[in-house]
Amino acid sequence: MNFQIESTKITSQLLLEKVEAFLREEEPRRSRLVDYYRGWQGVKKGPVAQGRPNNQLTANFAKYITDVHTGYFLGLPPTLTFDRRRAQERVGKALEEASLEAMLYAAARDMSICGEGYLLTYMSAKGPRLARLDPLETFMLTSGVRQEPVAAVRVHRAGRELAQGELYLPGQVQSWELQGKILTLGEPSALPFEGLTVTRFCNNLDGTGDFEPVCSLLDAYNVLLSGSMDDMQSVANAFLALYGVMGTTQEDIDRANRSRVLCLSDSGKAEFVVKNLSPDAISLMRDTLKHDMLTITMTPDLQDEAFAGNSSGVALEYKLWGIEQARAAKEQGFACGLYHIVGLFMQGLTLLGSPVNAQCTARFYKNLPQDVQRICENLELLGDTVSNRTKLELLPFVKDVEAEQRRLETEKGA
Repeated sequence: MNFQIESTKITSQLLLEKVEAFLREEEPRRSRLVDYYRGWQGVKKGPVAQGRPNNQLTANFAKYITDVHTGYFLGLPPTLTFDRRRAQERVGKALEEASLEAMLYAAARDMSICGEGYLLTYMSAKGPRLARLDPLETFMLTSGVRQEPVAAVRVHRAGRELAQGELYLPGQVQSWELQGKILTLGEPSALPFEGLTVTRFCNNLDGTGDFEPVCSLLDAYNVLLSGSMDDMQSVANAFLALYGVMGTTQEDIDRANRSRVLCLSDSGKAEFVVKNLSPDAISLMRDTLKHDMLTITMTPDLQDEAFAGNSSGVALEYKLWGIEQARAAKEQGFACGLYHIVGLFMQGLTLLGSPVNAQCTARFYKNLPQDVQRICENLELLGDTVSNRTKLELLPFVKDVEAEQRRLETEKGA
């Protein structure tokens, strides 16, 4: 949902409208998606006949889709390269102390589930730090044609008609309280940063989660799975039909259960009345639903035989073409947020008496098994066609190119 405003000036009435819209529309949507990820969505089988089994089995494909997409995108954390050695050392250390990699992964998982993820940058006694903001309690206000973020809002429910939270603006934060239809803004408090301290990460242009387009297929798969188990359990509880033995009493039935023997007349017959099952049809439907879910979400089936054995790099890239498009969309939105955090950390270090000002370049990696030996052989074949720095950047095990170049210079000098 897009919370766009016409003016950067936020009044109590404007904030009231946006908070109510979030609580009415966006928060329930995100809560539903979180329930899918946790496997709490339930099985929508409809009314169940009395005495019939009512299994509630869920195959958590939502978690599989999110974990695969997030792991492929940020399983290998991005590297940051600064054009100045001092900035590389100081900012890199500050980001490491703030657990940047863990915070980015948490935001990436949130945006995979809900479509958006949020991180808060704040100052502690030891320097700038990061904290994850729950997407069920956070949304961003945007303005202009480019929908630039102008404010962030946190919402804490305190009752049915009572809510409170914070309004983050560039350089300041305000508390607010909503009671009934009246929203009251508190006095603003200054923050040590010039920009907006809340950073938003968007999963794609539409702000949708990775498995959100296939929620109906997830429901259908769980209904089929639970219904199949109900039918199997019903077979185990099949009825015994007796023909030509109308004088049978309960005592006769109890005796037969103990002895496992039935005494029937010449015209008598006994058989179980069961529901005819078609395992092949059920299996085909399950495979079809699974295939459609993974295809629409552009998620590879890692159990597929196509991923077994040795595949060439081109063949593997073709199999992963779909998820690569999703990864590219994530990276485009994620890089802007990452640069914003780096800028805030530079401000924080400057406030601590260590002024830093440098250009930063972020590089993202695909989390794939890599044939390091083949990569090294190919780089060796290039000879002097490309620079040594480019070769180092292409090596998957070299995370800090600047540090590696310094080591090489030290070894050559020795």
